[in-house]
Amino acid sequence: MVPTYNEKENIREFKRRLEPVLQSMGGRVTVLFVDDNSPDGTGAEIRGLMESTPAFRILEREGKKGLGTAYIEGFRKAIEGQDPEIVVQMDADLQHPPEILESLVERVASGGADVAIASRHVKGGSFKGLNWRRRTISRGASWFSRTVLGLGVKDTTTGFKALKRSAVECLLAHPPRSAGFIFQVESLYIMKKNGFKMVEVPFTFEERAKGASKMGGGEMWEFLVGVLSIRFRRY
Repeated sequence: MVPTYNEKENIREFKRRLEPVLQSMGGRVTVLFVDDNSPDGTGAEIRGLMESTPAFRILEREGKKGLGTAYIEGFRKAIEGQDPEIVVQMDADLQHPPEILESLVERVASGGADVAIASRHVKGGSFKGLNWRRRTISRGASWFSRTVLGLGVKDTTTGFKALKRSAVECLLAHPPRSAGFIFQVESLYIMKKNGFKMVEVPFTFEERAKGASKMGGGEMWEFLVGVLSIRFRRY
């Protein structure tokens, strides 16, 4: 499940790097893009690749509705339309390397965890090409949310995860209220509260080569306030 907004420049390279994984997994994977009517033509780019890539699907929404709602609608579409055992959430900007997708799935498929989290902050995980400011913000945000919410996960803000079907169904039954990036933290908190086992798998997070980051100053303020709000919400 891949949410997109103005990622046209990255879609073909994403497809190229994902194809070996699709082949290795023997046709057991469906890739569902959830696009919020990207003005750069991301949706049209994806539709143009669907004929040559049978695994590709697209859910197009009217207007920019937020990352959190994109995940929830994508999860619902996946559960109702594909009957998956495992759902992977990742970005199309290539900061989430498709090459480790199979290792995330294996950690869940083996029964070792309900949720496998691609982590920048465990041993073996790292950043590549990001300046000290971006690294500090990432580590600080994870520390803050981990400390306030008692998550027990070092990388709380990553959007690259593999989830057992029952974990996805839990999020659909008790959907996070966050529309922005803090969805990542709130979804972890809900799954932790419901007893799902989470493990972290190291990966290298790279600076995006094309397109613009969606993270802004407003998102950081929303994140800090949102974490405190989550702490006192009833779930």
